[in-house]
Amino acid sequence: MSKTIYTMLISVWIITPIMMANVATTEPLNTESSTDENKIKEPLSADPTGISNWQVHSSCKSAMYSEEELEQQMGQFVCRMSQDMVYEQNNYEQRFTRIFKDDGFEDGLYFLEGISVTGCDISQMPRQDFTGFIISYFDEHEDKLEGSFFWTVERVIKPYCDKLKNASIEFHLDENDDRRRT
Repeated sequence: MSKTIYTMLISVWIITPIMMANVATTEPLNTESSTDENKIKEPLSADPTGISNWQVHSSCKSAMYSEEELEQQMGQFVCRMSQDMVYEQNNYEQRFTRIFKDDGFEDGLYFLEGISVTGCDISQMPRQDFTGFIISYFDEHEDKLEGSFFWTVERVIKPYCDKLKNASIEFHLDENDDRRRT
């Protein structure tokens, strides 16, 4: 029996350092947090992805409400870049609309409405209003934060587009003593 105990002790004595050395030299598994750290350290070598709603929302919120100057400046930069992307797309869309209208291609206009990112002409929309729409929409729709900003822009600025459409509708009433003119 003592021979068996000695054999086990020697085995444990030999195997334990080998196992500990193996554990010490093994690379840790890549988890989301370590992957995120790598993206932060080298953002230009990260896998290409679209702009997420949470990225735009958090940067615009930081731009408006952060008390730290550096965080506010970075938020302003990222928020502005995201908005500039939408304004630039809107410029192209409006130019194509003018070309199709001038050349009489009504089918092209139908196609443009189908692929519109904004849903209306936002060239006159102030940047502050756009930022406010972004913040308020995603504060109310937190379930949409993981989605693509490109596909959510139309819903974000829908109040502005509705206001434009309502302003373009003319109301006329005949003048009569019993009626008011609007």
